[in-house]
Amino acid sequence: MKEKDLKNALLELGKKKGVVTFEELNETFPAEYCPLDEMERFMRRLEHLGVRVVEDRKQVRTRAHHSRAA
Repeated sequence: MKEKDLKNALLELGKKKGVVTFEELNETFPAEYCPLDEMERFMRRLEHLGVRVVEDRKQVRTRAHHSRAA
């Protein structure tokens, strides 16, 4: 899959789920091939779309569960 296709797929996933994980970002932007500033621009784009970047998907369920319990 081309780099642009991977980025678009991750954007679509983020918009659908509301979150992406750092692991997904690292898979899409491998450090050895991608400058840090490019990844930062992508993260700002996600933020602008309302997509959160989280450590792992478990955080999403845990935060959602805590929100309902409050």
